[in-house]
Amino acid sequence: MSRRPSAFRAIDAVSRRPARMLSRLYFDISVVGDEHLPADGPFIVAANHFSHLDPPFIGFNAKRDIRFLAVDELFGRSRLFDLTMKYYAAIPLDRDGYPIAAMRAAIDHLESGEAIGLFPEGRRVERWGVDDPKRGAAWLSWMTGAPLIPTAIYGTQHSLSPIDRGFNRTAVRLWYCEPLWWYDYADRIDPIGSMTADWFDVVDRHLSDWMDL
Repeated sequence: MSRRPSAFRAIDAVSRRPARMLSRLYFDISVVGDEHLPADGPFIVAANHFSHLDPPFIGFNAKRDIRFLAVDELFGRSRLFDLTMKYYAAIPLDRDGYPIAAMRAAIDHLESGEAIGLFPEGRRVERWGVDDPKRGAAWLSWMTGAPLIPTAIYGTQHSLSPIDRGFNRTAVRLWYCEPLWWYDYADRIDPIGSMTADWFDVVDRHLSDWMDL
């Protein structure tokens, strides 16, 4: 899928702030750490994933366009969903095969100075920590030099999620954490694995105190 059409980018420039305000009012969204997102240049947002609401909430509050990777099995089920994915220029990701085209598109986007978002768990989960994280986010950071921003989101498991499919009002907590840089892992035996493990630990520190509430 190509980069977001210019007409959609113009709409987003006008609607981003109102959408952010309305989402924060309706869902009581608390955002911490947006100063960790670079004002310019490429970066990678890697977040845990409970709900269909995670990409727009993360994107609305980032203050910069984030192009997300989305598993290809989601496409073609709903015209509204497909239009939304076109609006955000989402990159289809083959979860079960070799996502060569998706990774190439993500690298091209990062090398043009833009931001990429993805979910290392690979799918919406009922509970944090159920699945081992995939290594794609760290691999992209290693290949492009872009900082990896660990991102934790809590509360969306109560709306449009595998355990609660309704569109429900809920409090949401969102943390953008300090970036991880590829060069800090250059001396590791498995630098991509080590970076992925640190991503998990950072997100876990933010979620673990909330998961039993």
